[in-house]
Amino acid sequence: MAVCAFVILFQSVLATLALLYFKSEFKRNISAQQMTLLSVASQDIDQKLRSAQKALIALSREFTPQNVSDPKAAQWILDHNPDTASIFDNALFLFSKEGRIIVESPYIANRRGRDISFRDYYKQTIKSGKPVISPPFFSTHTPGTPSVMFTVPIRDKAGHLIAILGAGLNLLQNNFLGDMSRIRIAKTGYLYLISHDRTMIMHPDKTRIMKIAAKPGENTLLDKAINGFEGTGENTDSKGRHALTSFKHLQATDWILGANYPLNEAYEPIQRGEKYFALAVVFCTAVIIFVVRFIMNQYTHTLVRFADHVRHITHKQGSARLFQHDSKDEIGILVQTFNAMVEHEDRKSEELLHTSTHDSLTGLYNRSYFDAEMERLSRGRQTPISVVIADIDLLKECNDTIGHAAGDVLIRETAATLLESFRAEDVVARIGGDEFGVLLPGVDAELVKQTLDRLRKALLKSTPPVENFPLSVSLGCATAHTAEDLIDAFEQADQRMYHEKRRKKVLAYGN
Repeated sequence: MAVCAFVILFQSVLATLALLYFKSEFKRNISAQQMTLLSVASQDIDQKLRSAQKALIALSREFTPQNVSDPKAAQWILDHNPDTASIFDNALFLFSKEGRIIVESPYIANRRGRDISFRDYYKQTIKSGKPVISPPFFSTHTPGTPSVMFTVPIRDKAGHLIAILGAGLNLLQNNFLGDMSRIRIAKTGYLYLISHDRTMIMHPDKTRIMKIAAKPGENTLLDKAINGFEGTGENTDSKGRHALTSFKHLQATDWILGANYPLNEAYEPIQRGEKYFALAVVFCTAVIIFVVRFIMNQYTHTLVRFADHVRHITHKQGSARLFQHDSKDEIGILVQTFNAMVEHEDRKSEELLHTSTHDSLTGLYNRSYFDAEMERLSRGRQTPISVVIADIDLLKECNDTIGHAAGDVLIRETAATLLESFRAEDVVARIGGDEFGVLLPGVDAELVKQTLDRLRKALLKSTPPVENFPLSVSLGCATAHTAEDLIDAFEQADQRMYHEKRRKKVLAYGN
């Protein structure tokens, strides 16, 4: 009995420590993954907010002092812009600089001349003189509907403010903000948007929109987020529910994106593992009393291997992260559950890693990956290193005349041509809206010039992906002969690209 008690105590302590370590690592990993998901979602919302703002800015260029002073002409412009209207589902507006409605689309009778100068979005636009995304408010165009307003100041050629273009988003409709509220984390976790004054902008429960999310002191993590905190923590909301909560600040406006993942669901695998562990302990205690030698030689050895595997799992990759054990006892069930969770989390990590390092439109590497490679190469010893900067010549004209969908086609085709023109080991990345960067380790100045000659020929021979808009790219290159010169080479390539772009404009327009 003394030997049995010692063995039971020893293996129980060992298994408990392993389980505690696993719980700690699991909580840390799931918190990091939730924050990564929130970062990706916030980048997507920021991109869509900026795209909507750019569409409104593009529409504002159609207004002149003449059609601003002519309501019929202004109404026609608003009514015949389906692309902009498809983004903003709570009407388009043209306001006078004094804060009165000139026209709105769709047209509603007896509203022209109505004073909106008391609205925050009007005051902010007048004060800043820049485009504004408003806090949420109740719209009068669609009475009682919670909305946000995008505004753009319209100026004459002398730079004087002549009007304000506005566009509303209905927070109860299935627009790009409404799509966010349908995202689920596992089964019941969800995302939501809060303004800096604690007003709920978007939430799966539509009844909570435009209401105060929580008063100061009711939700400590929200209080920290309003003061600038970004991160994840276990939290209790204003209704006493326990959740794994993350917050991330948007860049396009002062809104805060939040994520709630109920703790009972987030930690369900841990709770299930604890149940299996308890069953295993009870079973093993009964067996060890009768077969001490067998348990000491077989069962304890497996637990020790499993604990060691869990302890060092963060340093392993691929199939080495799975614990190899093919028994069908309680430990086998625990191992199967553990392996299934590891495989699931590895798949999610791979997907998130790809998303964080690649541009969603072109599939090329994104700016953050490009910058990381620049930093890595600048610390290394591999030289020479050539840098190529490419900029699409006709993208703005394509977007303005045909639309952003056609511009996206031009971007994708340019990216595909660039990818085919360089080696597999070269880093080809989209580093801006219409700008691409390429890092060519081990390539000298002569070889990179030959590569660019082939690229230019490929561009000339290519079929225009968009009618009247052939593939035309301004290129600049430079070579760093030491790793320390890589930043200077990047700037020199960028300058040469802009020089070629200016030269093309002079040839095209004569000035």
